Amino acid sequence: MRYTPSPSPPAVPPIALGSAFLAWYFRTPLYKEDSLWSSGPSTYLSKRPLNYRQDNREIDVFRGFGYRLGWVCNRLCVWIKLTHRYAESSWLLEGYSLDDIQQKLRMQHFLYYYGHRWFPVQLLGLTGKSIAEQCFMPDGSRDPISVYDWTLREASGDHPPPWIQSLDHHSPAIAYRYPSNEKKRSGAAALCKLLVQTEDERVGAVHRMSIVDPQARFAELRKVAETYLARATFGDTPIRIRSTPVQVEPKVFAVPAQEFGQGKTLRVGRNPAADEVPLTQFAKKRWDFLLDPEGGFAVNGSLDAQYIIVPESLERSIAQDFQNRLEKTVRRLAKRSYSFSRIVYADADTRTLKRQVDSITDSLHKANAQSGRGLLILPAHAHRHLHNFLKRKLASSFHFQAVDAGKLADFYAPHAQNGRAVYAVADSSASLYVSYLRYTAMGLLLVNRQWPWVLHDGTHYDMYIALDVLNHTAAFTFFSQGGRHCYVQTVESQQSEKLLRQQVRSVVYEALRNQLRQGGPAPRFIVLRRDGKAFRCEWFGFRDAVEQLKRDGLLPEDVLYGIVEVHKTNAEGVRLAEESRDESLRNPNIGAWEILNPKEGIICTTGFPFRLRGSANPLLVRIAAGELNLEYVLEDTFDMSQLCWPVPDGCIRLSIDLKLCDETLRSVASAADDDEGQFGEEETDDGTTDERLAVGWNP
Repeated sequence: MRYTPSPSPPAVPPIALGSAFLAWYFRTPLYKEDSLWSSGPSTYLSKRPLNYRQDNREIDVFRGFGYRLGWVCNRLCVWIKLTHRYAESSWLLEGYSLDDIQQKLRMQHFLYYYGHRWFPVQLLGLTGKSIAEQCFMPDGSRDPISVYDWTLREASGDHPPPWIQSLDHHSPAIAYRYPSNEKKRSGAAALCKLLVQTEDERVGAVHRMSIVDPQARFAELRKVAETYLARATFGDTPIRIRSTPVQVEPKVFAVPAQEFGQGKTLRVGRNPAADEVPLTQFAKKRWDFLLDPEGGFAVNGSLDAQYIIVPESLERSIAQDFQNRLEKTVRRLAKRSYSFSRIVYADADTRTLKRQVDSITDSLHKANAQSGRGLLILPAHAHRHLHNFLKRKLASSFHFQAVDAGKLADFYAPHAQNGRAVYAVADSSASLYVSYLRYTAMGLLLVNRQWPWVLHDGTHYDMYIALDVLNHTAAFTFFSQGGRHCYVQTVESQQSEKLLRQQVRSVVYEALRNQLRQGGPAPRFIVLRRDGKAFRCEWFGFRDAVEQLKRDGLLPEDVLYGIVEVHKTNAEGVRLAEESRDESLRNPNIGAWEILNPKEGIICTTGFPFRLRGSANPLLVRIAAGELNLEYVLEDTFDMSQLCWPVPDGCIRLSIDLKLCDETLRSVASAADDDEGQFGEEETDDGTTDERLAVGWNP
């Protein structure tokens, strides 16, 4: 554990009332800007999609910006961030039937083309009338008017756009509301386009347009400041904005020493005589340390029963060769004996989710495999929910990593031998297959709670408890001793996004009591780390647990505790960039950090020396409660992100405690059709398969 003095963060002057008025005056010229549409109070997007030249596009990509006022280094600044929204290119009535609109698209968000004024709306449904028949009472009016007449009168302007000129008065009317506004309004379905989320598979083909490197990003932000925000006036006084970014003295945390098996330690530095490796090489060295006979896994405990679950449709020679190679790879990494028990399940004529689930669970039952861990080879035609549904269904007895049979078979090619086809690894795939096996073996060992390396010097605060909630399931990661002691616990939640006070108290109290009764030093500092917003009830429950443990005599009276929030996105969209010798901007070194105010700071867990498309996106860390040192929390967050166990030669954005929560919830709490898995609802086979691969581990 490290605990060294640190200067207090600089004080931030209170935001004066005038600042709030100032923020309002920035909006005035933006309201009048015809080239923009607004998706929120301080978010504006160009009406010209980035991909408008592509005639066959399905999705429009809109780029824009958001802004707000804040203090940095005792200076009032305008935070500006780039933002993107996605919408279907086709009009609502072109792509959907009236039944689809009424049954499937209710409560979805749309971009409403009200002449030259565009805005997002939430669809409440069809009214059953045409826009010529649907009437409403405008604000301040005593006489009703039809949607059609109102639209032609109010939305046409001097140069009405084509969608207004061609508006059919027989087209259907809709009921809608503005987001976060309960008032029901009437409009035209013909003027709507569906807004889509980044998770939509169609966005994947165009999402690259939203990736902007530091040089281009800061140039675009400067253009926003000069083109739009510089027009603002405070009364008759122009508001002057410096369009150059705020410059700060660079602050970078050192990469922590990382301990592997048999005490082998990786240190980053410039002194080869002290066995230090350069920053540009340290990630690749992790694989060397794992494979080295004098290295290996730092935490290498006992194993449960190990199974490999194989579909009948996978060529037998491929299954056997893959099993042999994977067992050898695990042995090299773990420095111990290792083997699977194989279970084969029937996957012919199992097109529905229920049949696939039943076939796999029946095979486990017939093999008398009541519990264990291992590897599941999903059938090439796996239902898209099979992985998640099985993770949830078997969570109490089996933990497994999944690979796809189709992708596995791609590494092999047939060749004739004694008149029959024999499968072997294709020469063109040999080197890639070695990497595939290593990552699969890593995931398999992580499923078994074997941790490849830990923090040699621990963390400033010696115990962290990470918390995340998804779809009525909560995940807790208990992390201490630099990662030597680390495990995940899941519980059902009565609420979708937060936990009740009593539930947090119960989980934390029971887990820490059991751990402390097993012996070992009691922690001096305990930090609850929340993914996203921390709720007061969660803080109270955590505090209750700690105070009870103090009364029980299991924790010292002077134990320090608090709660921090870790935000993957933030309203300010703060980015850090480093100026190169040629004065161009590049991503900063990993570990770059900055304090924004006494309670908030940012930390870059990605960046140089890793290749990164676009700009490094720092985490925003906020102290929500407790007398914690912000610099310590930021450094611990960075250090724990260096435990990038799933990708030894790479980096992860989240600290490992939150990463474990995230991966666990993706498996056991993300979308999976429970009714279909239990009752066998049929679906049309479109030939798609689950894209999950070896990295989908569930510790």
